[in-house]
Amino acid sequence: MAVVGDDTPFLSHLPMGHDPHNTQLILQGSFGSSQPAYRNDRKAHPEARFYTFAPEIFALSDLYPGEAGEPPTRTSFTGSLFRNHFEQPEAHPETPVEIASDCVVDVVDVVTHHKFTADDQQPEELTYLLFGKGPERFLAHWITGPFPTSRQEFDHLMTADVQGLEVSDDQLRHGIEVTVTGRPDELGGKLRERERAAAVAAVNGGHVMVEVMAGTELYFETGDLTPH
Repeated sequence: MAVVGDDTPFLSHLPMGHDPHNTQLILQGSFGSSQPAYRNDRKAHPEARFYTFAPEIFALSDLYPGEAGEPPTRTSFTGSLFRNHFEQPEAHPETPVEIASDCVVDVVDVVTHHKFTADDQQPEELTYLLFGKGPERFLAHWITGPFPTSRQEFDHLMTADVQGLEVSDDQLRHGIEVTVTGRPDELGGKLRERERAAAVAAVNGGHVMVEVMAGTELYFETGDLTPH
């Protein structure tokens, strides 16, 4: 899982095109007694764009609330917290440094979750999900199936600001869909650092014209979502 956020950690499952990892999941969490170690390491290493969490083996669906509001099967999980990518893939060669072992993630909110299926419909225009808390706002590229696919999907996390949209933390709890106007949902169209782009945000059942101000690219990966 990729971890972003200085004050409030958000964890994004690193998806693949095959079961059981064919799911996009973003959640807000807390590291409990390991939270100070995480914050202190963030302050000591501002050059680190993202952290990762290597969790115990469990079913992601156990974290989801029921359709009628039933509580999830589980609200926490354990694992190890690292600065940089704990698997050190080619795209992220920085040396992983373990910050905390036997770290407990308490799930505060499930921002979004969806499994890639054969019925998935790719958006025509570039689509991201806006989430965050307080002054920290992020964009995650909306990933769709089906897999295997003839197109290149990509996992993409950025810091961002959205002009023309006033939303509360409560409205961001489950993310806000942001569609970049007139840009195809493909790898070559992804948002770039410091870019400004016209977009439409889906809020309260309506659509609001906004301007996306892309910040720092925190995580980008195509390898696990490569067409076959």
